[in-house]
Amino acid sequence: MSDGVLPVLEQQPDLSKIKLIGEGAFASVYKVKQMTEEGDKKQIVRVIRNISDHQSIKREKDLLNYLNKFPEFIHFNEIRKVGYNYLQFFDFAGKRNLKQTVKKEGTFSAKKAKKLLADMVAILERVHYVGFVHGDIKPSNIVVGKKQFYLVDWTQSIPSLSSFDTETMVGDKKHCPPERLNGQLEESGDIYSLGCTLYYALTGKHIYRLDKNEDMGKQLWASVHHTVHKMNKLPIFWRYLIFWMTQKDPTKRPGLVELKSWLEDLTVPDWVRKMSVRVDKSYPEDPMRVLADEHYLYPIFKKALDYEESGDLETAFNLYESCAFKDYSRAENNLGLMYEKGKPVKQSYAMAANMFHQAFEKGNPFAAYNLARLFEKGLGMPSNLDYAFKLYRFAAMRGNIKAQNSLAMMYLEGRGTAKNLAQARSWLGLAAHYGSEYAQRNIRILLKQSTGT
Repeated sequence: MSDGVLPVLEQQPDLSKIKLIGEGAFASVYKVKQMTEEGDKKQIVRVIRNISDHQSIKREKDLLNYLNKFPEFIHFNEIRKVGYNYLQFFDFAGKRNLKQTVKKEGTFSAKKAKKLLADMVAILERVHYVGFVHGDIKPSNIVVGKKQFYLVDWTQSIPSLSSFDTETMVGDKKHCPPERLNGQLEESGDIYSLGCTLYYALTGKHIYRLDKNEDMGKQLWASVHHTVHKMNKLPIFWRYLIFWMTQKDPTKRPGLVELKSWLEDLTVPDWVRKMSVRVDKSYPEDPMRVLADEHYLYPIFKKALDYEESGDLETAFNLYESCAFKDYSRAENNLGLMYEKGKPVKQSYAMAANMFHQAFEKGNPFAAYNLARLFEKGLGMPSNLDYAFKLYRFAAMRGNIKAQNSLAMMYLEGRGTAKNLAQARSWLGLAAHYGSEYAQRNIRILLKQSTGT
């Protein structure tokens, strides 16, 4: 059991019989008994261990509250902030997820797989209708209930618009739709991931045999280049459906309406049945390099980072620029830093501000922080503390630690906003907790001032 999280739950007076049932990179999941006015009840408590990104947590909370209106979803009951953790409470709906169920009970029958698909389609209809995508459909994120399947973990659920959020890929990439490498994520991406999940339910294996492969480059390579493994082992109707759902071109995948029709008559377009498949299970020696050479933006950006770190700034600049031409905000931000520093190009605060602003408009918190610095210090433009404060707050709310420290100092000194010691302490504490040496130093200064030493 996670030693760091368990005491947080044990300190809650209404919780007992705490049992860890799942642990990921960003959150731990527990089954508990909760004492309420109506009596004791089983609950699932999801403990979010990193609370620096306020905006994402709020977005998820708002979405969960909306989804509570519909019976297809596990009911979300409350959220608590406990120290540097958030506790999300849900009704207990099932003791195993899809991955655990297949491992314990074996693969799904055709009837059970159809029920899984029908339930997921009903869920995605609700979510896609309000412009969101789930963004992380996989076997471990589907709870097997007594009468239905539930999709859980809405942390990565975002609006289906090209933005900094769609460029950012967290967690494993084993069910990642290929277009995500170009910073794109729309409803069709959920269809792709659902197709991979259906394959697992029917076979007990990953669609590209990535079950134990933790190499990110190979995971991304497989999503772009590999075809369904041992497709002929699948029942013929499922073979065609999964092949259709996992098309590399998102425009060729079925929509939810077409999936509902398939559930009625098991038919697919003629081109799906007639399409020949070239089986390729190989990997190049350096998958990320080859993907970059194939003009995928995320690998190009990662390659540029490597060149910059090695000191080859000219090559890094050219690669960043090729991404920026395609509106990739992470590259725009890094180009802005190069223009600001004057390496390897002529220094230009105007160009730096332009790059930062373009990236900020796509929701990039790093660019918001960098643009705020220019406005705060008046670099290449008149100083504008009010706008700098707003930019720092935008970035701080989205987890940028440097912005959290800068925002705290503006609250502390009353620059760009009214003085607010409580807000200053709160933001400094958060930034210091997540490793900001500047915030830790500023806290020590505050303590000395308050004690008069």
